[in-house]
Amino acid sequence: MSRITIAQLEAFHWTATLGTVERAAKRLNLAQPTVSLRLKGLEEAIGKPLFDRSGRSVRLTPVGRELMPEAHGVLLSIERIAQHGEVGDVAGPIRIGVAEGFAMVCLSQILERLQTNYPRLQPELIVATSMTLETELHKTNLDLGILVSPTAAPGFTLVPFGAQATGWIAGSGWDLPQIVRPADLADRPVIANPPNTASYRQTIAWFGAAELTPSRLVICSSVAMQAHIIDTGAAAGIYPVKMAESAAEAGRVRILATDPPIQDVPVCAKYAEGQPNPAVGAVLESVREVLRTMNYMRPLPSD
Repeated sequence: MSRITIAQLEAFHWTATLGTVERAAKRLNLAQPTVSLRLKGLEEAIGKPLFDRSGRSVRLTPVGRELMPEAHGVLLSIERIAQHGEVGDVAGPIRIGVAEGFAMVCLSQILERLQTNYPRLQPELIVATSMTLETELHKTNLDLGILVSPTAAPGFTLVPFGAQATGWIAGSGWDLPQIVRPADLADRPVIANPPNTASYRQTIAWFGAAELTPSRLVICSSVAMQAHIIDTGAAAGIYPVKMAESAAEAGRVRILATDPPIQDVPVCAKYAEGQPNPAVGAVLESVREVLRTMNYMRPLPSD
């Protein structure tokens, strides 16, 4: 394998982030052919294409999607070295929004890692649905969001961590078949987060696949309360599978096998466009370390 350079990884990162070689060249203050040559060299070194090219726009291949978080991590490390960012040097407040379902599983471990590696950092947390957090992020009320199924927006960078497994959860006392289909739940009480959230979209799409709608749908703004209600047997709903594992082991709920299956959802960091500042970089690094330790994320699905 040919030697991979930092310059190639920078060209790859910014082309993937901004969507075109032209924008990446402008961001890096380079000629467009130079960026193209660096991308070609990286693809030759890896031995596989990283982009599907259609006109001026580019889209990551499955191999490119797998490389993206690794490349971003390398660039963050280089940035810390350049700023002499030894452990503990990053200090001050940082406003972080965390999607509630993800927070229920991972946030305590992420905070523990931050406190160990960056004791002078002062996280200010907002835990809510991704829809609410994105609104706050776009208003510049947050420095960083860790979001489920976020939307691309001009002026913001998305960094994928992987895919979070979600599924239908119901009380263990419910009389349901081994494989649950939309008709089995259409007349049962179902609970979901508000419209435009990932939970709501997944719920409506699942019933819609059978041309059905849930007749007893309850809307709840809190994922934690949604899980509690399901735990009591009062409704069924879709939320992160990892959240349900302890209740399933205790016999209170059942993680349903369904037809059609529920697709995994992407989890990404989102922040204002540009190289992340040291505080944002510290959080991104800590999230990656925790997710790697927990083996929590699945690979992002291919298009």
